[in-house]
Amino acid sequence: MVSRSRKRLSISRTDSLDRRNFLKLGISTAATSLAPSLPVKGVAAENKARDRLSKVSPIISSKATELPPIPTLEDLASDRLVHRLTDYFNPPVAQNEWGCVQLSKSVSAIQSISFPPFTCCGAPSPGVNFTLTCDLFLNGRVLVSYPRPAGEVAYTWYPHRVLRESEVEGIEFRTETFAASRKRAVLESIRVRNTGGESRRISVGFDLRAGVTSLPGKPWMRNPDPEDDNQVTVDESRGCLVFESRHHPAVSVQGISPPPDRIEQRERVVYKFSLGPGESRTFHYVNVIAEDPPAARAAYEESQANFDRLAAENEAVFTQLVKSAFTPGNGEFSGHLPQLVTRSRELWKLYYRGFTNLLFCRRVSPDSVYGPTYLTVLPYVGPTRTFLWDTALTALSLALLDPQVLRVLLEVWLASGMHDHNSTDYLTGKGLGAWYAANDFAILRCADYYLRVTGDFTWLDKRIESRSVVDHLTDHALYWKTLDTSGHGLADYGESQNLMEVVSTWSHEVPALNAGNVYGMRFVASLLERRGQAARAAHLRFEAEALAENINRRLYVNGKGWWRCGQPDGSFNEVRTAYDMLSILDCMYNDLAEKQKKEMSYFFWSELATPLWMHALSPYDVDADWRLRADGTWTGASSPEPPLSAKALYKIDSSKKVAAWLKRVSGAANQGPFGQAHTVESVFPPEHNGAYKCPPDFPYGNDWCEIDGGTFTDLVIDTIVGANPTLFDGIQLKSHVDDFDPETKFLNLHYQGKNYAVRKGRIEPMA
Repeated sequence: MVSRSRKRLSISRTDSLDRRNFLKLGISTAATSLAPSLPVKGVAAENKARDRLSKVSPIISSKATELPPIPTLEDLASDRLVHRLTDYFNPPVAQNEWGCVQLSKSVSAIQSISFPPFTCCGAPSPGVNFTLTCDLFLNGRVLVSYPRPAGEVAYTWYPHRVLRESEVEGIEFRTETFAASRKRAVLESIRVRNTGGESRRISVGFDLRAGVTSLPGKPWMRNPDPEDDNQVTVDESRGCLVFESRHHPAVSVQGISPPPDRIEQRERVVYKFSLGPGESRTFHYVNVIAEDPPAARAAYEESQANFDRLAAENEAVFTQLVKSAFTPGNGEFSGHLPQLVTRSRELWKLYYRGFTNLLFCRRVSPDSVYGPTYLTVLPYVGPTRTFLWDTALTALSLALLDPQVLRVLLEVWLASGMHDHNSTDYLTGKGLGAWYAANDFAILRCADYYLRVTGDFTWLDKRIESRSVVDHLTDHALYWKTLDTSGHGLADYGESQNLMEVVSTWSHEVPALNAGNVYGMRFVASLLERRGQAARAAHLRFEAEALAENINRRLYVNGKGWWRCGQPDGSFNEVRTAYDMLSILDCMYNDLAEKQKKEMSYFFWSELATPLWMHALSPYDVDADWRLRADGTWTGASSPEPPLSAKALYKIDSSKKVAAWLKRVSGAANQGPFGQAHTVESVFPPEHNGAYKCPPDFPYGNDWCEIDGGTFTDLVIDTIVGANPTLFDGIQLKSHVDDFDPETKFLNLHYQGKNYAVRKGRIEPMA
């Protein structure tokens, strides 16, 4: 457990989950998640053992306090996470409207500053060195090198800042790092305090580096590598260093206030001072980035002179942003999310932590060619990129929160075709990367939710690239036919680089995305029928039914609960992956036999579920040893897979059982926004009762945050609270909320021009 003593910061990562409880979870995992698949006839006999996963939290007292329906920044903060330099750990990231900054495993150092088209301090990747700045030295020695018990750092993430704390030899260091609102500037308050009973004379140094560069007018695949030949100028009068790119218009001015006693080797600013017992000194670090030295120097001086004001302004901006996100008619977003009123801490965390993923990935940059937007993976993979697949997984929340931004993204994708790329770049509007097979499905799903929430059916007649939107959507629904290269009546989606890069056998005639084609044709059929094209709609539904039958006949592994991928030569690869299960239950539930549903349920609980998270790929799969990246293999799962699995399981399992698992899954929210992936308990021990956020290190390699963590928010809206907006038939209500808190309600759920309250099985218009 994290100690509250100032004498030492605990390194424990399991916190209140003590060794005995952790071992119990391990036994449960071995007995349930990792059990060999049994014949379906044995499912009933195994229910008692598998139901160990459904022993849930205590019933909520009628006196329990309602949690805030509009959270504060403090409410959204992570737990206090304690780590050392050598830990596999994904340090938090601070962001503003224009970019973000990755913190390093240090109490003060930062790296990977991205304010596209500018970047400073690069990004760590294989073969590229870390470029840290503002790393701290105590008495001439780099702070992270001090032996235990020193060297531990406590991290707490807030939407507007990151707090870090450490203590070394009786000196306490506390830093608060933030990216100033609507500026290319990173600021950090650094407090140094003597916790001992005697006066101390110490020296404190800060090592400043940059590698600043820019890529104006070019798309970003990832953060550019730092330049190693910046021209460095010491500005003695301002007590700062000026780093200037020799190749691009880019300058970083960095310094500490008050001015240092000296600057060593054009790199380190050094202070010597005395501290009495309990006495502290505070320093202000500023790093501003601009095109030329005069602009950068001016911005640096302004930021230092107004440091406290900028910190207060940053907090006020984020406070208003969070409030606006849950307020109808706000001035920040083109829509709003409903307010969740509940006494269930687990449900509250699932909903509002998913929102922090959306908030973190939002950008309102002056350099965006299509205005406000939402990015996908941060901070390394995509500081300017929006991937279609991931965006679609949280399309309901985006359609509610920012429908006009979702519409703009759709129009960009429709104009670009997206049969050659996986993402678009906001600096240029161009497509990037290899084609992702899920793009057609993703476009249709985003359009579906945009239309459901807004009722903006006139949009279907808008002309994009000389064709109407509805014609584009029809083309995307039928594009799969051009991919039926083997004549099997199924789309061939190519190799792993077009699909799930970490599973080599999940290739070609993939069940999940072929099921997406069943959904796509039925979705477009609904639009066409409403537009008076009944015959064409009927034909699409006929084709969808035939495709669903073909998927079932050719690709289901009878008696097992998992699916197989057809290969061009007529052979099949059995792949025990979660994504086939959750996508097929989502897209063609009514086309499945009851026997299949029971088998799929057993497969999930026996091979995929763990007490706190899940495997994306069964550990029993033949390809389990091919890759270890946690977002698609047995080592863990990407953040949207637990909520998507829960949506599917609610259709085929008891509500109580699914809720029990989700309550444990909610512990991952204690570490800040959901990561690109979290790991199962057998890979990394849980942290603060939650599945461990996957580190960026090879081979596990995942980013700190991804937009599709917002899928948890979708799950609460349309499945747990159960308010599912339809295209033409109002809001359908099928609630599973009683297992969390039967008094839970939604306020201001927007649907096609009106706001509604949802409570106790009723939907009522709000005044």
